[in-house]
Amino acid sequence: MLTAKRQMIGKNVRLAVLTAVVVAIASPVFFVTPASAFDPKQVFKEEKPSQKKLFRWYLKKKKEGDDDEALDVLEYAADQGISTAQWKLGKMYEFGDSVERDQKKAFEFYQKIANNYGEARPNTPEWAITGKAMVALGHYYRDGLPEANLAPNATEARVMFTTAAMYFRDADGQFELAKLILDGKGTLDEGRQAIRMLQLAKKNGHSGALALLGSALVEGEYVSQDVVRGLSMLTKAAERAPADMLPWIQSLQQEAFALASVDQRQAAITAASN
Repeated sequence: MLTAKRQMIGKNVRLAVLTAVVVAIASPVFFVTPASAFDPKQVFKEEKPSQKKLFRWYLKKKKEGDDDEALDVLEYAADQGISTAQWKLGKMYEFGDSVERDQKKAFEFYQKIANNYGEARPNTPEWAITGKAMVALGHYYRDGLPEANLAPNATEARVMFTTAAMYFRDADGQFELAKLILDGKGTLDEGRQAIRMLQLAKKNGHSGALALLGSALVEGEYVSQDVVRGLSMLTKAAERAPADMLPWIQSLQQEAFALASVDQRQAAITAASN
């Protein structure tokens, strides 16, 4: 009788263990980790330190070579809704600066900024950052982001570029909106709107906008044709262009010069040097 009871107990124990294992395998496992190891209470007297103090501490840790705590400070600031920290983290993850490159995280930080666009005030760093975050989101929507299950969405990209261009007056947004319109071969009115966007971006020193305006003048597209002026603008754009824009600007310039007459080329070179 005792042996039978032991066998029954042993059977029940094995069954309980097996059940626990099955449940553990079937159930999701959640690891609770703090968003940031940085504890402001250990550093500051205030319960909620200001943005200025947080960034001073961030720069201090960067200078000391403590990248881990510097990152923790940024993440804490981002959790507090500080758009400057969200922007910095977005750029870091987008380009793999001091962190492993992660486009999904970059997208999420930019999205947090854009979601609070109504809180940004004109002529503040937050205002400029919000416009640039929308441009970054426009790129992701335009090209798609498999890591975030985001398919290319030209409509959403245009919304982002339009908001950045017209509401936040961002030069990159104005350039991207104009490029999107011109690439789509829209109506005459849309084409003229694109030219206006390029002119606004050009005033802010945007090399890409200068190049597209030059190309439009050479071709006489949506503007009165002026080959010499257009070639001159393309030359200046190539001289000022950042590395990421230089290849396509040089391609436009070379194509335009190849179709121009010798006199037009010479006149454009002279105009560009003045």
